[in-house]
Formats: sequence, structure tokens, C-alpha cells
Amino acid sequence: MEKMNPRTLPDEPVASLATDVIESVDLSTTSIAIANEPQDATSAMVGDIIDVNILEGNIIELLSILVDPDVMRSFGWPNCSVDIILQSVLGKCGKEQNIPIDIQTSKLLDWVISRRHCTKTWPQQITLVREKINSAIQDMPEHKGITKLLTGTYINYFHCLQIVEILKETEADTRSLFGRYGSQRMKDWQEVVRLYEKDNVYLAEAAQILMRNVAYEIPGIKKSISKYEQVQHESEKKENECVKNAQDFRDKYKSLSNQLGIEGKNIKSELADLLHSLPDMYKEVAQHGRKTKEAAAFYRSFLGQIITGNSELTCLPLLQYIIENGNTTVYEWRYGEPPLRIEESVLITELEAPTTTDDAIDFGDAAIDFGGDDVELETGDIDWGQIDMLPDAHEATIDFSTTEDAELGIVVQEAGVEGGVARDTEALTLLDYHKTRNLFIDDLVELEAFLKQRLNEMQATSKESKGFSFTQTHSSAEKSTQQIEDMLSQVLSTIDAINRPKLKNLSLIRESPKYVDRVANSLQQHLKLADKMEANRVIIGERRRSAAAEQVRLQPTLKKLIERTKELQADIEKIISKKYNNRPVHITGGVTSL
Repeated sequence: MEKMNPRTLPDEPVASLATDVIESVDLSTTSIAIANEPQDATSAMVGDIIDVNILEGNIIELLSILVDPDVMRSFGWPNCSVDIILQSVLGKCGKEQNIPIDIQTSKLLDWVISRRHCTKTWPQQITLVREKINSAIQDMPEHKGITKLLTGTYINYFHCLQIVEILKETEADTRSLFGRYGSQRMKDWQEVVRLYEKDNVYLAEAAQILMRNVAYEIPGIKKSISKYEQVQHESEKKENECVKNAQDFRDKYKSLSNQLGIEGKNIKSELADLLHSLPDMYKEVAQHGRKTKEAAAFYRSFLGQIITGNSELTCLPLLQYIIENGNTTVYEWRYGEPPLRIEESVLITELEAPTTTDDAIDFGDAAIDFGGDDVELETGDIDWGQIDMLPDAHEATIDFSTTEDAELGIVVQEAGVEGGVARDTEALTLLDYHKTRNLFIDDLVELEAFLKQRLNEMQATSKESKGFSFTQTHSSAEKSTQQIEDMLSQVLSTIDAINRPKLKNLSLIRESPKYVDRVANSLQQHLKLADKMEANRVIIGERRRSAAAEQVRLQPTLKKLIERTKELQADIEKIISKKYNNRPVHITGGVTSL
């Protein structure tokens, strides 16, 4: 190896220095590059020892690669010696101290390590420093400045410097004539500062803290605040929905109660009281039915002329019966005479006894079984009196010989009328008994369909209907359009009266005590859902208030963290600037960009 004078270094550090200089060329203009590289080389010196010849050779080689001939000639090349060129370069560098050094925040730690301001082993060194800080912080004087520094802050090198300055005031009594302090507090914190400054560990830690705050801490708090704001917005929206839904359920409860004609305070009791209004409601339906007399006669006459030519054709038997006789008992309809006594069975018992039913109730007819036996009803020749009384007739002694056939029919008839007592379903009125009520509705629907068909044909613009039509050769069966519309209006009015929700529900309640529980549970379910919506609103409101409180708590924390990060960034820029002869240093992409 070549013998080095006191101003020389081994070749390896200088070669490494040249490589470091080449890799650090990241400025846009050639002049800035020339100004920066010798400065970087100078900063890599160990003390004042450097091999000038090797450094000059590296500079010339670097200049010949990076700089065009015109720039080289501005430094005196090739006529001047290397010493003169080197002096020109160094002189040029000294005149351009205002050229800034830009460092990307995300690369700050790598930058200070690659420039050999810090070593790669700084994490191991910082561990000892943190232990010293944790030990020293246990014994601190009461001082507002120290309290402010230590509140919610990760203590770094710059905080330690401020603590030492404060301790110079609080521990002034322990200072000796030689400027040393006898206070253990001062010794501990001076030791912390010394460990920080060894190998510039403080610079690496500060760079890491700045990078972490910019990349994670500040964005994380901002994200949390944004999330809490979103929670408040969504919670407020859900609260309004809960209030609206709760009101809708209460309105639905009132609407259904009004349909049933009750207040809804004591549902079962009120429904039981409403059953007393059923006879009047059936009477009203029967009165509506009598107003369809003209329409029924028109239908019967029309069918008589179309089908058999007989105007007295029997049709719409139950409707016709109610038109003529009113809403009589089933007994009178079957046997042709009113009963002497009516033994009406009590169909509703134990109204207050709860029953287990589904929450969701369908008030339609499709989900209701109107009877326990399978009996098909026909609108033709009906003789229910003998059919129902046959089981009772077998108790008498009957001779099945052919000579007694006539007497058999008489005996059965007398058995039905003899007592004159209407029991069970025979004690009900025609509209109260679900089977005869359905027959009545069937007759009305049949009459409605006929009238609509006739009305459509008469209103058609074409004389010949493209679809099915009744013959118009029977002038006696013709009515005007207005007359048919009036008859249809009466039929529809009767159908609406018999199909009222209140009447339908009361009819079902009349027949089944279980249906009372179903109706009551269905109504109460709306109130339960309203209460549930209100409970949800309270929970959501608490969540909204909690999110608002967290947002209020985090906003000062974010503000304080941004301020501390700005201070830390400014301190790092000052430290690096001192290492480069006070050149301006800008850390780009830092806290100011957030």
C-alpha cells in the first residue's frame, strides 16, 4: 500500500466517497450537480485527513463524465492544472451556498444513513437511550415547561435539549464554580443527550419519527375522524328512519283499530263488545241486498228467455230468498217456518286466555278455514232440512217397506218442525252462518258478472261483438245503459257491505275464539315493533353521541401532533443544513403536504 502522509486516507474510503458522490447526483441542472458533489465529498471527510491526489482525480473523472466541455472549460480545462481546476470547483461551491437540498420524506432515513451521518446500527444504540430516558423521567422537578413537554409526546433528542435548558434553571443551586452540576437529574439528562449525539443517533430517530408521523400517525387519526363523522351521519339517518318506522307502526295500529271499530286500549274486551253490533250490520247488508231486486229479476228474466224460454227460471236462490224474506235464521230457510225457540250457542269463550299464534297475520279469506267438515253447497235444488234431520230420524222405529215410504218422508219432516227449536248453526242467521253467507256472496258475484257483461256489450261501438254476447232478439229483457249502471251500482254496494274488513273480522271472531287472539296479537305486534324501533333509535343515538365525543377528543390530538411534527421537521432541516455549511434544506412530501 502506498505510504500516506498525515493528510491522506486509504484509497478505499476515497473510492467509496467518489461512488457516493456519483450516486447522489439527483439535481436537475449541471451547475447544481457540480456544486453539490464536492460538498458531499467534503462532508464525508474524517477530520481533516484526505488524499488530495486521489480526490482530485476522482473529481476530474466525475466532471469529465457529467459535465459537457463548455462547462469544463469554464473551470480552465484542459489548459489549467488539476490544482487550479480543483480550486475553481471548490470556489464555485463556496459561492452557491443558497442552492437548496431537497430530500423526500419517505427516503429521509436512507438519505442520512447513505451520507454517513448515521450508522446502520442506530436501532441498537437507541434502545440504550430509551432506557436512560425512562429512568431519568421518574425524577423530574415540578415545572410547567417540563409538564408541557412530557404531556402526550414521544420524547426525542430536541425535547431532551429543552429539558436540559429548563434544568439549568431549576438546578442552578447545584452548579459548581467550574460549570458542572451536582444534581443527579442534570447528570442523567446530560448523559441522555450525550448518548443521542454519539454517531448522530438522534438524527436517525428523528427521521424515523417524522416518516412514521407523516405516513401513518397523522393519516390514521384523520381516517378515524372521518370514520366517526361517517358514523354520525349514518346514525342520524338511521335515527330518522327509526322515528319514521315507529310512527308508521303506530299509525298502522290506529288504522287497523279504526277498521275494527275499536280504540285499541283493551283489544279483546273491545272486540267482544263489538259482536253485539253484528246483527245491525247484517241487517244493513240485507237492506242493501233487497235493493238488488230489480237486477235479480232482470237476470232471471234474461236467463229464462235465453236458456229455457221460461221467465220464472230459478236462479240466485239465496239472494232471492233474502230479498223476499230478509236475513232469517237458517232454521226458517231450511224448514220454511220460523222456530218456536232459538237456542243460540255461545261461540266465543275465554276471551282473555292467550293463545300461541304467529306474529304475522293475514286478514284475507284465503288463510281462514270456514268450517270443519267438507260439505259442497249447490245453488240448485236444496233440501237441507231433510239432510240434516236424517240422523235424528233413525232413533224412531221405521218400517222400510214400500208401503211406508210416504210416511217416512212425513215423519222426517215432522221431526224437524215438531219441536220448533233452532239449535247450533240452525240458530244463526243466513248472513251469520259462514256457509250461507258464502252462497249469498256467490250470488252477488254472479249477478255482478252478468251486469258487467251486458253493460260492455251495450257500450260497444260495434253492433256485432267479437267475443261472447247474449242475443238481443228478446226485447222484453232489454234495459237502457243507465238502468244497468244503476243496478250494477246497487250490486257493488251490497258486495262492499258484506266484504267490509270490520264485518269479516267480526264474523270470524264470532265463530272462533282463537281468531280473537290472532287479531289481538297482530295489532299488538305493531306496537311491539314501534317500541323496538324506539329502542333502536336510543341505541343508535348513543352510538352517534359516542362517535361525536371521539371526534372531539381526536381533533386536538391531531392538531397537536401536526404542530409537533412541523417542529420536528424544522429541527431536522436545521441540523442537516448545519452539516452542509448552512445550505437551505427542504424536506418534501412532509407534514405540510397533509
